[in-house]
Amino acid sequence: DTVYCWSHIVDRSPLEGRADLGALRIRTIATKDLPCTDFPEPGGEAEASVLLDFDYWALMPRKVS
Repeated sequence: DTVYCWSHIVDRSPLEGRADLGALRIRTIATKDLPCTDFPEPGGEAEASVLLDFDYWALMPRKVS
């Protein structure tokens, strides 16, 4: 068995009152025996090999100009 995992950025948002921080919305998917290149396009049928489908926001430092 092989577990494959990948993430992609779904959205980004500035934080009001904070020029040094921003928020990223990230989706992380983990599958069993199904590499990301074989994963169906969004809106396709649910894949039985999905172990984790995690959608979350993370704070990230921003470059201050």
